[in-house]
Amino acid sequence: MLTQGELCVSQIADILEDSLSAVSQRLKLLRSERIVSSRRAGKHVFYALADQHVSDLVSNALRAHQRAGRRPARESFQLEEFVMSGKHTHAGHTHEHGAKCGHTAIEHDGHTDYLHDGHLHHPCGNGKVEEHVIAITPANPDVCNPVQVCGHATSHQHGAGCGHEAVPHGDHIDYLVDGHLHHPHNSHCDDHGKVDVKP
Repeated sequence: MLTQGELCVSQIADILEDSLSAVSQRLKLLRSERIVSSRRAGKHVFYALADQHVSDLVSNALRAHQRAGRRPARESFQLEEFVMSGKHTHAGHTHEHGAKCGHTAIEHDGHTDYLHDGHLHHPCGNGKVEEHVIAITPANPDVCNPVQVCGHATSHQHGAGCGHEAVPHGDHIDYLVDGHLHHPHNSHCDDHGKVDVKP
């Protein structure tokens, strides 16, 4: 389900027809293994795949299973119907992203996403917007790697209202500075790699 986009725990439990506690325990395990990432929005916790490679692995496995003439286990998920329902998209989004919309555009996994209030939005047509996350990869690691030339004063502290845009990266938030992801860590910034900011 998460290959199609972000979901909150209650949505997953509804689709699986399982208890919230059972689903929460499974998600906790997946998060500890860095297969999924989470973010809190009010009373809800939303989960997404932490890495595009996980999505590719699941998609390839399902395709191989279907090619062999077998149907995926627990077909009751009704994945196609679920995807078409738009439940995986960002709720209540009225802004239309595109060239000159006022939001920073980032080339991400072969398409363009837009930074919007700490979220990475991907317009998918019909007024729907998916929530995306920059995956943790060798190009965008999540390790302690102090920035050599920071692009801001060493006394600068990243956070809400710091003047740099927040970017969801793996299971944490980085800040965009001169095309690089900066992650505040102790008394320095970690360099979490470059992103392709479109003009």
